[in-house]
Amino acid sequence: MSGEILEFHHVAAGYGEREILKDVTMSVREGEFAGLIGSNGTGKSTLIKCISGLLPLKRGNISICGKENSSLKSRERARMVAVVPQSYHVEYDFTVEDIIMMGRNPYLGFRKKEGQEDYEIVEEAMQATNTEIFRRRYYNELSGGERQRVILARAIAQKPRIILLDEPTSALDVHHQIEVMELITKLNQEEHMTVLAVLHDINMASRFCKRMIMLQDGMVSVDGSPREVINRKNMESLYQMKLMIRENPLFHKPEIIPIRVMEEKKAAVSKRIHVICGATGAVRLIEELDARGYRITAGVLNEGSEDWKICRELGISCVEIEPFTPVTEDKQKENLKLMEDADMIMVADVPFGISNVANLHGLETVSGKIYFHKNALSNDYTDGELVRQLEELEKTKKIRYIGDNDEFLSILKDMGE
Repeated sequence: MSGEILEFHHVAAGYGEREILKDVTMSVREGEFAGLIGSNGTGKSTLIKCISGLLPLKRGNISICGKENSSLKSRERARMVAVVPQSYHVEYDFTVEDIIMMGRNPYLGFRKKEGQEDYEIVEEAMQATNTEIFRRRYYNELSGGERQRVILARAIAQKPRIILLDEPTSALDVHHQIEVMELITKLNQEEHMTVLAVLHDINMASRFCKRMIMLQDGMVSVDGSPREVINRKNMESLYQMKLMIRENPLFHKPEIIPIRVMEEKKAAVSKRIHVICGATGAVRLIEELDARGYRITAGVLNEGSEDWKICRELGISCVEIEPFTPVTEDKQKENLKLMEDADMIMVADVPFGISNVANLHGLETVSGKIYFHKNALSNDYTDGELVRQLEELEKTKKIRYIGDNDEFLSILKDMGE
């Protein structure tokens, strides 16, 4: 990979008196696939307009391939940079081949018409984007996904060193989103084309981009690999919402799970609740209890389980054990210690086996009220040990059985009224 092909030095730009970009300093190296992310109004599309020469700078400068952008003529810039917008509309009936041939305009002129080389380049662009199958069709008759492939083919036909993409998948269904991103990745990897893409879909950016640049308040706030950029602190700061970060098990890239924007109504009475869980059945319950302001603890949890992950994300204290290991006597003592001052103990929708039924040992000594999710009885793999323990526990403690998490939340609401 070579040096910087696109450089920004203290760039400021906007519309009228309104300044959108305030002080952007960064560079993009040749051959990179970088994604620009940020909430609405942070200046992502404005930056693309500045590079393409459509919007003059208020301060600073941009250089493309070592040349000052403001000094470039449109034809010269178009030979280095191609833009793929969110959408492209034409008033007249141009065929697909006509539209793609427009990518050769920077190399043509009044005295120079399309030649054999131009037709060969257009043919290659159509093959690369699988658009040759409808080359004779009118562009305005195509679907959104087909149009986007045509515009990408037009950009390829420009033979640029840099492709700028302004939310290229925002109007597409998931099939065509992936198709377009795979085509762009292929160009980057096989043609070594530098790509700078504005993307709203963080998970899409994480999957395809090697580098992510986060714009916030008109400046670059974070710049790095997806793993360096996508964390809970950065994403909640950017989008002003509650979310989770998890690793995509297929692509091994971080991705966000949006949870809520509007805050839950806080509980009138702040109870201390201990959740006995350990698989996936308590994720939603734990998050909602935390959102409503209850003081939560949990245990005993196998590291790596979904219940363990939500506790880690929310900073909830819990008793941990290694994956695929049983609940030991020492760990259960920690569990009992954690719930000793709890007002309520909630046994969540968790499968019980011989390895984790020890979660219930000693519950007769706790002072808090015990609630038990009925579905756990349907996932009993203890050969009757779970039922025996519950029967023994009921000799000294009252257990209230509930049908689902909403019923438990309703009970809590009634307590606060």
